[in-house]
Amino acid sequence: MLRSDANNAAQMTSPETLYQKAVQAANQGNYELAQIFLRELLSAHPHVAKAHHLMATTLMKMGTLDKALPHARLAAQLQPSNAASRWVLGICLSGGGDLAGAIREFRAGCELAPNDAQAWNNLGQSLLEARQYSQAETALRRGLALTPEMPQLSIGLAWALFHSGRAEEALAIAHAQNARIPNQIPILAMIAILTLYKTDATNEQLRIAHAELGRQIEATTPPSPAKVPNPTPADAERALRVGFLSPDLYGHSVSRFLEPILRYGDRNKMIPALYSCYHLRDEISGRLESMCGLWCDIFKIGDQMAAGEIRRHGLDILIDLAGHTPLNRSVLLCHRPAPITMTYLGYPHSTGYTRADYRIVDSITDPPGESDACSTEKLLRLDPCFVCFMPPFEPPALPAPEIDPSTPITFGTFNNAAKYSPYILGVWSRILKELPESKLVLKSYQFADEAACRHVRGQIEKNGVDPARIEFLKQIPQTLEHLRTYERMHIALDAFPYHGTTTTCEAMLMGVPVITLEGSSHRSRVGVSLLSAVGVTELIARSEDEYVEKAVRLAGDRARLAEYRRSLRSRMQSSVLMDGPGFFARFEALLRSVWREKCNASAGQTR
Repeated sequence: MLRSDANNAAQMTSPETLYQKAVQAANQGNYELAQIFLRELLSAHPHVAKAHHLMATTLMKMGTLDKALPHARLAAQLQPSNAASRWVLGICLSGGGDLAGAIREFRAGCELAPNDAQAWNNLGQSLLEARQYSQAETALRRGLALTPEMPQLSIGLAWALFHSGRAEEALAIAHAQNARIPNQIPILAMIAILTLYKTDATNEQLRIAHAELGRQIEATTPPSPAKVPNPTPADAERALRVGFLSPDLYGHSVSRFLEPILRYGDRNKMIPALYSCYHLRDEISGRLESMCGLWCDIFKIGDQMAAGEIRRHGLDILIDLAGHTPLNRSVLLCHRPAPITMTYLGYPHSTGYTRADYRIVDSITDPPGESDACSTEKLLRLDPCFVCFMPPFEPPALPAPEIDPSTPITFGTFNNAAKYSPYILGVWSRILKELPESKLVLKSYQFADEAACRHVRGQIEKNGVDPARIEFLKQIPQTLEHLRTYERMHIALDAFPYHGTTTTCEAMLMGVPVITLEGSSHRSRVGVSLLSAVGVTELIARSEDEYVEKAVRLAGDRARLAEYRRSLRSRMQSSVLMDGPGFFARFEALLRSVWREKCNASAGQTR
């Protein structure tokens, strides 16, 4: 059939007839046939703009952006006033990594079609990817004014606000979109994530947001007909085959807590496998791969195929490390590709999945009682601390402990700018007003764009503090240089209600004491767990007033600050927080306990 159609195409002489045949084939999803007609057309008439445009779109549909790009360029050159051709070229450029070029083409598309909401969405999404949040907000609002019901615009706008430090405004956008068109998974995911940043969100609100998301994901993820065999009592003591699923298997902060499990693991007890759902690889990726029994890239394959691949590997336990964070594949837990599924480490709340068995926490982050009721997974408490920290490289030498008496005290935090809510900026402003000579240094990749800086300055100024006392630092890619920036602060201030994890560990590693404010759920209790693990519970505040008091009092005691700088790293290195062998022993024992239970309970059954 295909060869016959191609022969017929070869006999045709009219370019328009060839083009219409290609359009018909493309509309039927037969992109290969469409390309046969288009190649015939273009071989005789190489300057037909709409033919190059259609060729580019069919190649895009087939996932070959590199082949589509030359045709997209020609279409835009031959017909520069065609907005659709500029959009297609922008998409090809973006897919090829030329984000600046994509933004240029999308801007042109908006100028040519200013009343097209999709044009503004294309521009807004590319600006988001380029971390130009203020401009992205403007473009996406233009699109929403034209088509309020388009979910991509609301999602993009919410992320632009989120990265500008306006997480609660972003949450309102997401709720409004959900009211217009309920139960869309991307919007429900955004609501669940953003609720974690909401200062006054109750544990029940957090539970509901995640339960609704989990319910909707499971409703659209039918259980796989392929069953994994359940283990028998004879399997209880053999080496566990444990898979870790993550998009962050590179120089991401998650790797700093995964590596101790791999580095200090006993292969006679646990054989680890890593499932990467993101294309980025670096030196850390290679190091992690060298420590595991299997590395499997699944970012290019769909969920059913990925679940089948994991199932084929015969895992005993699959552990997701991302929850609902960007690029996650936690939905694979719902496919049940292993006898036991868990979530751990990368997300500070229950996933909301009823098909996930366990979530690993500790008794400080999730005290027994209400925490159990808020989780769809059964909580496994890995005490005394649910994580073990390992810096990716040998940290730089500590600075001299003594602080010059004439040097103003500098507070700081290197958390994600989305955590800088009006509430916590208000608390930090109280500290700065108590100490008029003090300064505040903030570091986040979002500060490369003026929107996040403007948000912080505005809140600080509203609270009666001169914004000139705030120093903004952008992202520093090199880990050692990043760690050296901690020398610019004397006291770290943890965010609230969403505590830092890696930032708290890094600060202590660099001799900087961290003051944290205890809350009522995992998101606002991680700092409590980390400080307790190192034995510096005197830095934990139970109220806003106590948080301010502890910061002010510590700022006035330079001898105590010098002692922290002198001893905090060694205290941390000798604590359970950096005891890799001890942590692996506890981790393996925890997994072994639920594995034994499964072996003894499911003999002769299949899931």
